[in-house]
Amino acid sequence: MSDEVPERREVVRSTVVSVILAVVFLILAIALWAWSAPGLVSPVSYLNSINPYISVVLEILAMFGFFVFITVTVVNLRLGLTEIRAGWTEVVTTIVLVTIVSWAMFGASISGASLILSLAFVVYLYLLQD
Repeated sequence: MSDEVPERREVVRSTVVSVILAVVFLILAIALWAWSAPGLVSPVSYLNSINPYISVVLEILAMFGFFVFITVTVVNLRLGLTEIRAGWTEVVTTIVLVTIVSWAMFGASISGASLILSLAFVVYLYLLQD
């Protein structure tokens, strides 16, 4: 891992893109949550009629995508504002935040699956450091 700090313009551009993508995934997750209300005719009802696991997988992937891009946003903001790379505190905080949001929106099973994927992503990033 290099000790070079990227140019401010690159950090700002990367942060803007990651914020937009995090918001897109959060809006998708909120839409899936709202559409999964019982008795509502929605795209989720149609997906459940095809296969009941499609909506579950989409909910997990939406929360995982939100985690990935919110983590990139936090790391970029920390690097851009302080010129210090983000530490474990920021990563663990985003994992806890996404797990709580996922639990509140979708329940324990989706929360657990998104937590496992988030931890796998953190391990992947840790292994990339070497």
